Amino acid sequence: MAKPWYQRFIPDSSKLQQHPSLQRFGPALQNPSLWHLSRRSARAAVAVGLFCAMLPIPVQMLLAAFLAIWLRGHLPLTIALVWLNNPVTIAPIFYAGYKAGSWLLGAAPKDIQFEFSSDWLWAQLADIGLPLLLGSITLGLVLGIVGALLLNLVWRLRIQQRWRARALRR
Repeated sequence: MAKPWYQRFIPDSSKLQQHPSLQRFGPALQNPSLWHLSRRSARAAVAVGLFCAMLPIPVQMLLAAFLAIWLRGHLPLTIALVWLNNPVTIAPIFYAGYKAGSWLLGAAPKDIQFEFSSDWLWAQLADIGLPLLLGSITLGLVLGIVGALLLNLVWRLRIQQRWRARALRR
């Protein structure tokens, strides 16, 4: 698919295996499917990366790395997709998760006056925690599944396009 373009941006697998935060996974990092971009590994990476990006937890990358190793997904792509949730996008993502969770629970979303403090966050967590968690997990599952299916479809269409082009050249 976009391998030559994509390969320019990812570091060498030996450098990534030496990263301190990935050292805790030990010999599990030796699996070649974690570093080789194939349709199967990319599909797992997209599903895991998008799912973990929606979660309102502080250790998204560690969870994504664990799930990518377990599901044999492409580890660099998984970690890159987790960064969809960044300081710029965190508020809309969590707001969408809260609204989705409130809708799933059948409760009206509360009108919350935002304050930038940890005391406010802990006080509000009792009210918004369950809808936020349920909505974020649901959004993560839906986005992960749709993203994986869409990647699979685009990958297959690209392969068919290449086959047709090769047949025309003959």
